[in-house]
Amino acid sequence: MWIIVALAIIVILIAAVAVVAVPFMTWQRLPEGAEINGMYLVKDGFVSAGVVPLSGHEAALVDAGNDVEGKALLAELSRRGLGPDDVKVILLTHGHHDHIAAIAKFPKAQVMALAPEVDVVEGRSSGGGPILRFRSPRPTGIRLSRTLQDGEVMPLGPYQVRVFAVPGHTPGSAAYAIGENLFMGDSANQGKDGRLKAGHWVFSQSATQNRKSLVELARRLASDSSIKTLVFAHSAPLERGVAPLVEFASH
Repeated sequence: MWIIVALAIIVILIAAVAVVAVPFMTWQRLPEGAEINGMYLVKDGFVSAGVVPLSGHEAALVDAGNDVEGKALLAELSRRGLGPDDVKVILLTHGHHDHIAAIAKFPKAQVMALAPEVDVVEGRSSGGGPILRFRSPRPTGIRLSRTLQDGEVMPLGPYQVRVFAVPGHTPGSAAYAIGENLFMGDSANQGKDGRLKAGHWVFSQSATQNRKSLVELARRLASDSSIKTLVFAHSAPLERGVAPLVEFASH
């Protein structure tokens, strides 16, 4: 009997690992490092964060990676002649651990996210899909400096950041249009076929809401020619403007 039980447990564990791993196998692999329209994509294991130079001595981040030591981010900043205190703003696409881990390494930064994401960022809610619901929320020690609103336009160095709510992956998932880049976090990815894919259901609070949010975002940006690249947290960017988003919405 115990052999049957052990085999059943092994099968369940293999299935659970497969459910988590398969989505990553269907996405275009993250580049080791990439310059995208004057900004930099920093790979931190299976996730990435964006470095947005604001001047010769200041920068902003889009998300803060999965490594609590922030080694990849700090190394990229150092290559640019910048240190942790030169990071003035961290824009969070959402509050999952792999996007907030290194925030403490940047004590001078203002940390910002959409208002509905506060509980996820501060650790009162997992804000996630089926996998994350098995974990109890834990306080992160992070406090937002400022909450953002859908449609807000915020000055950031030489840029005007446009804030878009894209709920679904988490309650307060955000996309940020900065310069020629649209940072989309986990709300979408590039598939192996080069098409935009919605965030995977296993990690998302509501896959249905996620898809609806992408359709609405496509409607809002359909005529926007200023965006050249869609930037994702777990896959390679798409460099065809908003066309992949519009194509997703049309199907």
